Amino acid sequence: MAVKAERRQALLECLGLELAGEVSQEVGVGLVMAELPSGWLVLVGHAFDDRLLDELPRVSEACGEAVGAEIIDTASFARAKAYRDGQLQWSLASEEDQGEPMLVGELPPIPSVADEYEAPLALAESLCGYRAGEARGLEWFRLARRATSRMAPPEISLREAMRGELLPLLEELGWSFPPRSAMAEPGVITRELQGRQQSIWFDYSSGVETYINVLFLSREVNDGEESGLSGGVGPPRVKLSFWQRFSWKRLGEKTSYPSPSDDLIGAVIARAREEIAVADAYLRGGFTDSRIYISHRWPRRG
Repeated sequence: MAVKAERRQALLECLGLELAGEVSQEVGVGLVMAELPSGWLVLVGHAFDDRLLDELPRVSEACGEAVGAEIIDTASFARAKAYRDGQLQWSLASEEDQGEPMLVGELPPIPSVADEYEAPLALAESLCGYRAGEARGLEWFRLARRATSRMAPPEISLREAMRGELLPLLEELGWSFPPRSAMAEPGVITRELQGRQQSIWFDYSSGVETYINVLFLSREVNDGEESGLSGGVGPPRVKLSFWQRFSWKRLGEKTSYPSPSDDLIGAVIARAREEIAVADAYLRGGFTDSRIYISHRWPRRG
């Protein structure tokens, strides 16, 4: 769902939502919101949260205009709708759905697309500037229903704490990045080291869950062949006895970090600083550490 950014408070009040933290991505974390460079505000929910489209008429009454879209990749189905002052302006779907026609109303100019599945997505993107999974550099905020919110958002912004403490550390270690860089995307925070192109980025969240995961990538080209690896830093690996492996409680105690202090933001920042040092030592010289986890290595040998 998208509305003009200046209608942010009206949108939240209309839907009974409140800010509940920050996240690094829009998928897999519940209801989230981000302001787009186009001047629109986008709210993204789970694929099965069809209440968002149901709320479009009411939201448009509060915000003047609202655009909504839904995507079901597994069924190659997409739909987009636009309302103004509570009235449907147009609706476009990739196919008929439960008796609802593919096209209702007069559409605005639509971009050229390869198939009917792409048409609703391209139309919504042309209006508000957002397409699921393809937007880069956005800062996402976690949302919660006011009636069910269990905790207030932290007074300190996790993202700003990361910019204030982690980015200067990375700069000291030879990494470079643009001003107000996106910290959740590979290829933004980069460096070249001994012929290797390297990138580091973060998966993070604050609010109900507060954490920072340090991720990295390193690749090089020799005689025209590219090789590289990607991975991250996590809790130390431990060797468990045969019987301990059958106890989930014992496994969790041995392979998890200790619970942070009351200062969640400070605790995860301190841990991220340690993990950056671990990642940096590994990327500089292959220094082995039980906290290094390699997710992918290429070319695969053996």
